[in-house]
Amino acid sequence: MAGAVSEFFTVVWETVHNTHVPERLLSRVGAHDEFWSFVPMPIGQLSTPVLAAAFGTATLAVTSGGVAAVAMLVPSLRRIEITRDSD
Repeated sequence: MAGAVSEFFTVVWETVHNTHVPERLLSRVGAHDEFWSFVPMPIGQLSTPVLAAAFGTATLAVTSGGVAAVAMLVPSLRRIEITRDSD
């Protein structure tokens, strides 16, 4: 489930990034994307053992997968119009 959600998000993000971000801002947006993508990782890595101990590994895995799957149901992500604006 996590892999499917991750790949869905990657396709959506790359589509939005390459079709809706002006060319002059691609580098800046890409830098912010990388920074804010990696900042939460240590938080998740540190909180996972605590949450697994509190709720159980199966519950944590199912809940995490469910939260990620719900993200795929956001209508605005599923209906992105691909238009290229001229700068």
